[in-house]
Amino acid sequence: DCLEKIQTSGHQLLEIINNVLDLSAIESGKTTLASEPFDLKVFIDDTAGTIRTLTDKKRQRFVVEISEGINYSVIGDQTKLRQLLMNILSNAVKYTPDGGEIRLSVKELNPDHHGVCRYLFTVKDNGIGMSQEFLHKIYDPFVRADDHRISGIQGTGLGMAITRNLVEAMGGTIDVESEPGQGSCFEVLIDLKIAGDRSVSLSS
Repeated sequence: DCLEKIQTSGHQLLEIINNVLDLSAIESGKTTLASEPFDLKVFIDDTAGTIRTLTDKKRQRFVVEISEGINYSVIGDQTKLRQLLMNILSNAVKYTPDGGEIRLSVKELNPDHHGVCRYLFTVKDNGIGMSQEFLHKIYDPFVRADDHRISGIQGTGLGMAITRNLVEAMGGTIDVESEPGQGSCFEVLIDLKIAGDRSVSLSS
């Protein structure tokens, strides 16, 4: 029991250190974005697979929806994109009760506009939600909601600050809608360059 507590505390401390370093690098302008080709379908499947290991533990329903006919062959920084999506998705898992539902949807907007595609990533859950007051400071570092329902949930208060900075560094936007007891919905718009032939998805 003591060893498990030591291991858990170690992971928490490492998470805090990594988040502080990430945020410091981003805010100081020392973060550089990679520009490399990758398969968006594989990227989504890998990200979803990681999240499913978390949702399965809480018996949550995790649904992935990908619009038909979108371009999968893109150029960008998939590591940073995965980091920001994982921050949003892992929060959805944390703040959604056992047996709840989380949805990740991906749509392509303004396809092939001068060699660039705009993608809309939406993460929606039916979790505990957030107050309008907290939404005004959700992206502030080290800020967590003053809510008794999250008293036993681990968190550093840095994830969403890092997420917003990553989105802005990639030239995108992030929006959130939420109501207490009604869940939350995050929408992230990101432009990615086209790399090669278009691939067509039937669905996911």
